[in-house]
Amino acid sequence: MRLLKLVSLLFILVLAGCASSEASKERIAKYTFPELEQVNSIDNFRMDGWESIDRYSLILTSRPRQSYLLILGGGLNDLNFAQGLLVTSTLGKVEVGFDSVSTVQDPMMKAQIKRIYKLENKEQKNAIKAKIEAFADEN
Repeated sequence: MRLLKLVSLLFILVLAGCASSEASKERIAKYTFPELEQVNSIDNFRMDGWESIDRYSLILTSRPRQSYLLILGGGLNDLNFAQGLLVTSTLGKVEVGFDSVSTVQDPMMKAQIKRIYKLENKEQKNAIKAKIEAFADEN
């Protein structure tokens, strides 16, 4: 009887893991932008400003007129209401898969950076924001 309960519990955990993995894959697919230049890092990083789009994405301005779209691996629930942002970096370089983002309200809750896209101009920035906000409206 105990073995049956244990097997049932493991089965439920495996199914839950598969479901969350599928949701994660679907979310990452939504946040893929082939029309943008994808980069692996931001060199000589100094944050001049930032703007949240939703809990999985934000736009960073690192120097005048140079913006980047960051796609996060996990959502930050308070990102839209954050008063400050913390971005890890090593020797002034922010790297995909290595660095993370958190808010000053909850610095221990970190989301790893999964993708970085270079934004060329204000029009591109506005178009991407509208596209991401449309994703949120679908869900």
